Amino acid sequence: MSSRGRAKELLTEAADTVFYEHGISSTSVDAVVEAAGVSKPTLYAHFPTKSAVVAAGLRHRHAARRAELEAWVAREDAPRRRPLAVFRWLAAWYAEGGQRGCAFLNAAVEAPQADRTIRTPVQEEKTWLLTFLSRLCAEAGCASPDDLASQLLLLIDGVAGRVVVHGPDAAPQAAADATRAAAALIDASEPAP
Repeated sequence: MSSRGRAKELLTEAADTVFYEHGISSTSVDAVVEAAGVSKPTLYAHFPTKSAVVAAGLRHRHAARRAELEAWVAREDAPRRRPLAVFRWLAAWYAEGGQRGCAFLNAAVEAPQADRTIRTPVQEEKTWLLTFLSRLCAEAGCASPDDLASQLLLLIDGVAGRVVVHGPDAAPQAAADATRAAAALIDASEPAP
């Protein structure tokens, strides 16, 4: 990888971490530059605006979380249990590093509706997750997989909301509650004819 490509990668990784840990509004691009170990002109050579840096960080986070979640779910042999595996992954993720809830929901709250640069990767992530859940529900033989996926996504987002409101110590109970609710929804879903 060229030094230019490496600098962009460092900036993207730093943006992911710094904006998640400290928020978008309260974090300057100077903090991203410092965390990446590059100069401010280097940042602006890759990203024309702060919103573009935030979006790159969100896309980096999405790619990493997507790969982790897909690998986690793939370890589950029984298709009927794969939708619930998402919630086991969620509980593990919150235990390891989800102290601020969902970066995408947090970004949606901080970004004005007009800031399509930030809102687009947020919407892309949530659309991907809904589609992924729907696919898992269909493969599990659940009736109305799109409806069930929407309900499961509401539970996932609810865990994030609980963490944001009550802090990271609320994550284990919120994830456990969401997992039980998801199990009940999945169990109640009659297999598709």
